[in-house]
Amino acid sequence: MKGMKFSGLVLLALCAITSTQAQKRLKMTPERPYIGDTVHLLYHPDADMLKTGKSVLGAVYIYDTTYHWIALDLPLTKTDSGYTATVPLTRDKGLWAFKFRAGDATDNNNDTGYIIMGSEPGRQAKGAYAGYGSLRARDYQMGIPGYYKDFSIGDSAMFFWMGQEIGYWKAGRTLIWPYAKARAAMERQAGMNPETSSSINNAAAYMLHAPNLSQKDLFTLALINERYLLRKERSDSIRAAISVQYPNGIIKKLSDYKAMVNERDADKKLALSEQFLKNYTPDKELDDLAGIDYDRGVWRNIFAISIAKGDTAVLAKYIDATNLNQLAFAYYKMVEIPYADWKTMPAKQAYPFSQRIMNKLAYLKAHKPAEYYYYTPLEFEAYIDGLFKHDYITHTAILKETGREKEALPLALKLQEDLQYSNATLNQLEAALLEKAGRKKELTKVLHNSLRMNQASAQMLDMMKKEYLQTHKDTEGFDDYLNSMKDAHTMELLRAHVLEGKMDRAAVPFEMKDLEGKTVSLEAQKGKIVVMDFWATWCAPCKAAMPGMQLAQEHFKNDSNVVFFYIDTQERDPEYKKKVAQFIKEKKYPFKVLFDNGDEFYSKYAKLIQTSGIPFKVVIDGKGQVRFAQTGYMGSPSGLADEIETMVSLAK
Repeated sequence: MKGMKFSGLVLLALCAITSTQAQKRLKMTPERPYIGDTVHLLYHPDADMLKTGKSVLGAVYIYDTTYHWIALDLPLTKTDSGYTATVPLTRDKGLWAFKFRAGDATDNNNDTGYIIMGSEPGRQAKGAYAGYGSLRARDYQMGIPGYYKDFSIGDSAMFFWMGQEIGYWKAGRTLIWPYAKARAAMERQAGMNPETSSSINNAAAYMLHAPNLSQKDLFTLALINERYLLRKERSDSIRAAISVQYPNGIIKKLSDYKAMVNERDADKKLALSEQFLKNYTPDKELDDLAGIDYDRGVWRNIFAISIAKGDTAVLAKYIDATNLNQLAFAYYKMVEIPYADWKTMPAKQAYPFSQRIMNKLAYLKAHKPAEYYYYTPLEFEAYIDGLFKHDYITHTAILKETGREKEALPLALKLQEDLQYSNATLNQLEAALLEKAGRKKELTKVLHNSLRMNQASAQMLDMMKKEYLQTHKDTEGFDDYLNSMKDAHTMELLRAHVLEGKMDRAAVPFEMKDLEGKTVSLEAQKGKIVVMDFWATWCAPCKAAMPGMQLAQEHFKNDSNVVFFYIDTQERDPEYKKKVAQFIKEKKYPFKVLFDNGDEFYSKYAKLIQTSGIPFKVVIDGKGQVRFAQTGYMGSPSGLADEIETMVSLAK
């Protein structure tokens, strides 16, 4: 009876929370629902959600009476009163947790949760206690990852909620592991030995004498005896019994997994990994207990080793079976790097592999794997799109380059809905596709919005110049026209960012040879602003940044007091000078290239600035003082050009 009274108090407390929220963002009717009722929700989004301009979406996470989570999108109907939805409280469910979102803004009741614990008059429903504990105990990884941002209950609370569920609903077999784990943590925190805990001993005794124990039950019992009761002999005895009853079960699986993980020879490791996949089917709950990780311990072996060997046959063999993380890894290594970064793979060669992965992603969106139980269908789709966002851009480029513009344009338009002109590569692709399709009005929108965000390419600026000449006789006022369209706040932030890095350090004198073998020195540049760009033929970001550097150099073409030097450094190929000359000629860059002596002057300037990595830009004023430096490339040619132009202007 005491337990019955407690469940009523829990229900009243939760109803009080719901009632408070009825005056704020979420109202539930009836306020005190029971199993069998249909709950009517009325939701009012807060200002953070409304200002995103995105649609308001709802999600409901349900803990059922088999002690598993179900994640569903919550259909919302917009009315004059707010957003409405209905949720039936059926008898096969124990707990309902709601979340609302719009764009990047989410609402989970200020990290306290919008929760209904299923109940009937006089008692909580099956699954209500366990669901409430599992959802809130983040360290146990039994709930919905990300539902709470910062909140989490401790071991004692988790032990309490698991104990309530076990006490009322005899859920010992399913929940005995978190129950024992929480109790053991409590004992240790109190300075006691878990092996003497009556709660854990009673739990182990209950499991030992329960009829029809499953393999998971037996393995759980072995773990409890090994880790908490420190009864190794009993644990070994149970493991031996499992091996007899399940000769190809979890004990052998774990042994083979350890052998595979510990193998150092790459070919043998690959063979063991492939054999492991043939021999065993994933069982998430049992694998988690045993510490078997298919993602890091099996799939990563296969993909990392195959990619290192350039074995596309093995990759193609497992594309349809592997998980999302390895698909992303494979795309990055097999498409993104050779096609987009190194430019060593033609689009025609990249297309089959790229398209196959895209097809797999489309399939996964419609067939969510069980391990992603905690995502609703829409959340899972958003997760995939976020994980492969930049791969989608690369695939769009591949489609365009292989003559599949009709497939590329819809993909570019869809990506733009999310990126909102913040990615120069996508902006350039969309502009080129719209121009070819003859969609002038949409092209103008892309050009202007890209420039406003300072994410435009050199090709896009040429398009804008053509547009400008349609209404002007010449390009005399073109630069002012471009500057007038840039977002003032963005430009203010850029200037502030540049000023934060202002410095005053004596430049390192240098003498280096150019492409013609002539010596160029810093001493000869006295009175001039010198812009140095350290780069290498093997450095993808260095080469990606060059269109932006060309824009900056073009800006100062009539200023004889500003010079640009492109210093080739850290080359590995003995024929690097020929490669450099060929690259500059192919790209038709009007660059003054200098050759570093290995990395002599790069190292000196990196030490001076206390940085590392290339591309590495340095701006030296007319007195020979380093004023600004920048490492890396953020992806926008127009943004980089403005940054260099700002540095030069300030250095003057």
